[in-house]
Amino acid sequence: MINLDDMLSQLGGAPVHPGLAAMDEAVMAGLAEHQASVGAGTLRPASVAAIAALVIGVATAGLSGTPAVTVSSLTPFGPSSALAPSTLLLASR
Repeated sequence: MINLDDMLSQLGGAPVHPGLAAMDEAVMAGLAEHQASVGAGTLRPASVAAIAALVIGVATAGLSGTPAVTVSSLTPFGPSSALAPSTLLLASR
């Protein structure tokens, strides 16, 4: 039977792989290279889409003529709820 504790202690005592020691520097160098190639002043498509969605939302909110009608008598736990399942089921008969 394999003892997991013994295996983990052997693995913990093993030397670090040489490729892992230089991995942090390689990743950070790759990120810096990518950031330099993209440029700081360019707009990404996601940011353009977010700005367009914001403009469309503001324009749509400004163009609406009448405000939505709110029903103040709706209470989730009150006795007179127009959206209660029993009321909706009985309304179809």
